[in-house]
Amino acid sequence: MSALSTPLLRTSELTLTEHSGSVRIARRHIRDQLNLWGYDGDKVDDLVLIGSELVTNAVVHACQGDGEVRLYLQEFSGDCRLEVWDPRFDLPLQNRRPRRFNEGGRGIRLVRELSLDFGVVVRRGSGKRVWARVLLT
Repeated sequence: MSALSTPLLRTSELTLTEHSGSVRIARRHIRDQLNLWGYDGDKVDDLVLIGSELVTNAVVHACQGDGEVRLYLQEFSGDCRLEVWDPRFDLPLQNRRPRRFNEGGRGIRLVRELSLDFGVVVRRGSGKRVWARVLLT
């Protein structure tokens, strides 16, 4: 295998404010970045939805005046990891059962169902990263 055909780890990073418009910006960034890397289709749609849910959770539940959320994308040979950092240490509610007619409460369940793998890394003093992996190919 030549050096030119060796797969590369590609990364993207975006800092967002705690404004609700950040969710739209995050969706657009995820789609644009994945398209730039040569991906499209249902799996890109899945990552856009996952990113939307995770950024929404961070903006609505975690920032509370701290003002910053970070979105990270890492792609290596079709394996894509999306991470959302926020300044809080509390874990997302993973086992909450949404009420029948409520619009909210389904985000983490949806992320879990659409992703190959999902988790949370908490570091005292530096917040948490909620991540999900999707195979694009």
